Amino acid sequence: MKFAVLPLAAAAVAGSLALAPIRSGASVPAPAEEMRGIWVVCYSLNSPQAVRNVVHEAKIHHFNTLFVQVRSRGDAWYASELEPRARGLASAPRDFDPLRSVVEEGHRNGLKVHAWLNTYLTWTGKTMPANPDHIMNAHPDWIARDRDNHFQTVETPTVEGAFVQPSNPEVQDHLFRVFTDVATRYNVDGIHFDFVRYAGSGYDFAGSTLQRFARYMEPKMSDAGRAAVRADATRMAYVHAFPNEWNDWRRVQVTNLVGRISETVHARKPWVQVSAAVFADARDARTERGQDWQTWLDEGYLDAICPMAYSKDTNVVARQIANAVRVAGEKHVYAGIGSWRLSAADTEQKIARARAAGAKGVNIFSYGDVTRDGRNMSYLDALSRTSFASRAGVPPMKWRERSLREQTRSDVKRGDRSGTKDE
Repeated sequence: MKFAVLPLAAAAVAGSLALAPIRSGASVPAPAEEMRGIWVVCYSLNSPQAVRNVVHEAKIHHFNTLFVQVRSRGDAWYASELEPRARGLASAPRDFDPLRSVVEEGHRNGLKVHAWLNTYLTWTGKTMPANPDHIMNAHPDWIARDRDNHFQTVETPTVEGAFVQPSNPEVQDHLFRVFTDVATRYNVDGIHFDFVRYAGSGYDFAGSTLQRFARYMEPKMSDAGRAAVRADATRMAYVHAFPNEWNDWRRVQVTNLVGRISETVHARKPWVQVSAAVFADARDARTERGQDWQTWLDEGYLDAICPMAYSKDTNVVARQIANAVRVAGEKHVYAGIGSWRLSAADTEQKIARARAAGAKGVNIFSYGDVTRDGRNMSYLDALSRTSFASRAGVPPMKWRERSLREQTRSDVKRGDRSGTKDE
C-alpha cells in the first residue's frame, strides 16, 4: 500500500480535468454522505486494547469506515485454517481474533468495517518466515520470478518483496478460498483488495508461468509464429514472439481472480462492498502491473476503487481523482490520500480537491502513521476541526440496491411458479 508512490510525470493522463485551486480543506462544505475511511495496518490491531483505541479515535474524529488489514504477507490477523497466524500476534491471547474484535467494536460504535487483504504480495524481509506452513516455505513453486528466473524478499524501490504467480491455478484457488472465507465467516461491510497486481512488468517469468502461456498460445499460432518460436532458443521465446498476447494474457489472470472472488462474495452477501486500492494512473496500472481496474469497474467486479493518489502535488492528486471519477460512472471513487508524507493542512487541501472532483469519499493512509502508532492524535484533531468538522453518513451503493430488488422480484416469481405447479 504505502510503497505505491506514483511518478509525477505519469499522473497527467489524457482527458485530465483542470480544477481551480482550493486554499483550504474547510473551503468546500463537507457532504452529508461521504465515505470517510482510514487504512489501519495490521500492527495497530495487535491487542484488544489497541482495537478499542482505533475504534474510539475513529469515531470521535468523525470517520465512518475502517479498512483493517487482516492479511499482510501470507498471514492471518484473524482465525484461519488456511494460513498461519501472524507472528505479530505472538504475545496476544490465542483466542484473540483482531478481525472479529474490530467488527464487533466498530459496529457497536456505528462504524463500517472493511477487511483489507494483500493479494499477491506474500513476503518482505531479509530472512524467510519461520512458520513451515507459510507459502514461502510450503509452496516455493508458487513464487513469481523475474526474467532471470529469480525472486527477492528484500524491498527495493521497484519491488516490495516476493509475490505469488497470478496465473498459477493453485494460487488462484488458494486466494479465492482465503478471500471468500473472510467474507463468509465475518460480518464485514466490505472486502478490500490490495497488491492485486504484478510487482511490475519485470514479473512473472517463472518457468511454470511461461509454460502456461505457451500452452495457451499453441492452438492460436500461425505458421509464422511457430517459426519465430523455433528460431528463438531462449526460455522467453513465446513472450518474444507474442508480446501483445503476453500482456493481454497476464492481465486476464488478475482480472479472472478479482471477478471470481467478487461474484462469489456478491452472490453470498450482496450488500458487501468489494473495493480495491489501485494505482491512480490507469494506464500505468494496466500496462505495467496488469491491474486493469477500469475493466473491473465496467464488469461490476468492483463497487469502489481507492486510487492511491499519494503525490505531494495537490494538482496532480486532483487530476488523478477527476479521471477516476470520470471512468467509474456511478461506482464509488474514494481518494486514497498519502497522509503519512503530508502535513494535516496538505491532507485537508487534497480532501477538498477530491470532493470538488466528485469523489464519494476519502481514505487516509494510515492510522499508525498519522497517530504515531496511537500515541498522538493531533493530526486527527486537525482533520476533525476542518475537513471532518461534522459527521457524515456512508453513501449508498445504488447499483447493489437495484440488484437486491431484482433478486427479490426473481425469487418471488420463482416461488409463485412453483406454487402453481404444485397445486
